[in-house]
Amino acid sequence: MVKIISSHYELGQKKESLKDLCEINKDWDYDRLLLKTGIKNRHVLAENETPEALSIKTGRACINKSKNKNIDGIIYVTQSPSLPLPTRACFLQDKLGINKNSFAFDINQGCSGFVYALSVANSLIKNDCASRVLIICADHYSKYISKRDRTSRPIFSDAAAAVILEKSETNKIGPFIFKTSGDGGDFLTVKNGNKELYMDGPAVLKFSLNLVPEATHELLEKANYKKEDIDTFIFHQASAVVLNKLKKKLDILDLQWFNQIENIGNTVSATIPIAISILQNENKFSYSKKYLLMGFGVGLSVAGCIIS
Repeated sequence: MVKIISSHYELGQKKESLKDLCEINKDWDYDRLLLKTGIKNRHVLAENETPEALSIKTGRACINKSKNKNIDGIIYVTQSPSLPLPTRACFLQDKLGINKNSFAFDINQGCSGFVYALSVANSLIKNDCASRVLIICADHYSKYISKRDRTSRPIFSDAAAAVILEKSETNKIGPFIFKTSGDGGDFLTVKNGNKELYMDGPAVLKFSLNLVPEATHELLEKANYKKEDIDTFIFHQASAVVLNKLKKKLDILDLQWFNQIENIGNTVSATIPIAISILQNENKFSYSKKYLLMGFGVGLSVAGCIIS
């Protein structure tokens, strides 16, 4: 049995609004873009910031919120590290002062990456390989996106988010579900010598509306739950059009649906742990409730689980 005991998130220092982008791009339609994305404000890393620096700040705050500060391992989720090696988790282990009798590794996954990390941490704890695991998700997509890219720039933000998992007598994480459509990998990728993000919005939307509802129904069946049994559905915060269409297709009630994209944006792997942190900060994350998490996107991939 495993539960989340602590969480924290940090956004990039530089605030960038949709109005700012429309000032630069006079041919952009503000109202149309806002309706489509649902995002007024985003945050990007400043010139003097790195995703690792933001991760250190986030990880340190997450550990400080925990009564027991002993960490047995760190899992770092990112697709946009400052350096390809050494392993960023090893770098963070040192900077966060985590003892040397610990594991540290990266997961190169995006929008579904947090759930992947949860599944690994959950297994390590259940198999007595660890008692307490720190997961940090951080992405720096803005470095791949021009301010004149109307498809992606109004959507993606830079952020880091962390959670700590530990053994529990009463709470659990699972079951899990995974789906992969690698043949759609070119719909969301980095091109031109790893310098430019390319996203085929309609193709990614089509994928999301097909596999995400399918995975959600299968996960509920696997857990022997009905939709009504779930207190909150926390889906990857992709964009307003994606979230609205998924909510409608799955017929989920407003009071069951998490949506905090307006002033945060799509933070890739960090969206779901940010949601958990927001709920914890508002005293709305209760261990007596059930949460269905669903990450989806780059890969193309889907990963979901239930926290109860």
